[in-house]
Amino acid sequence: MKTMELVRLLEIPEEVEKRLADYESSRDIEVSGDLTEQILNHSQWKEGIQKLQELLGDDPAGVKILWELLHIVSTYSYEEYVKRGISDDIFIATMKFCTRFLRDRFKTYQDYNFVWAWWFPRQVSLCEYRIGALEYELVDGEEREIAIHIPSDADMSKESVALSLREFDKFLKKYYPEWENVSRTCDTWMLMPELKELLNEDSNIIAFQNLFEIDVVNYDAVWYMGWIFPGFETIDENLPEVTTLQRNMKRYLLEGKKFGVAKGHLFRGTTGGHREER
Repeated sequence: MKTMELVRLLEIPEEVEKRLADYESSRDIEVSGDLTEQILNHSQWKEGIQKLQELLGDDPAGVKILWELLHIVSTYSYEEYVKRGISDDIFIATMKFCTRFLRDRFKTYQDYNFVWAWWFPRQVSLCEYRIGALEYELVDGEEREIAIHIPSDADMSKESVALSLREFDKFLKKYYPEWENVSRTCDTWMLMPELKELLNEDSNIIAFQNLFEIDVVNYDAVWYMGWIFPGFETIDENLPEVTTLQRNMKRYLLEGKKFGVAKGHLFRGTTGGHREER
């Protein structure tokens, strides 16, 4: 697959598509096989992306690095999907990570700067897949875990989450059977216990939280702000109040109370989004 064919397949915004085409036509560098291997190697992602950025030089909007990563997807990742028999639907949903973040970026900042190159190797190297509402990252670190990520456009209804978990079970059984019994974790503001004070018990977020046993809470983490209040970093009266969560969270934070990020693991026996009673 050619790189610009992939760009169109992923429905990259037209303005960004034009910039990518311009870069392709004037591209005057060669990314070595060794550097590509680093970007595909979990333990070397950070170093590989850093070296690629240095090679590309000035790239304030992230267009160059986006093209280079999409080029690896078009010449390597897609072929791996085909070899493994993983459907085009999963491929497109997974790689639309970059499309989603470009659109989210424009919605918040009115520009299409691609600032998530550091995360994209997960999808490029076939370590992360989007199955329905959720994304699942196969983390082969000191201890294996399957990290569940929540896309910004995810349908978090109980039915949608349940379907995603069931479909992922099938996906693992077919393509990664050796991962079937690995713990499934989630590191997110959505697992913060304080949310039970801020949202109704019938909230989709609370329903999702109830699928997990919380292992650790980090009150020093502040990156939740970018998800709950996109574009805002300071806790003050200027925080928006568009949603119920924003209204309640703003009041909560202005009272000087702490919030953060929590990590938990999916309860054993949770199947299709439902926890078995024992």
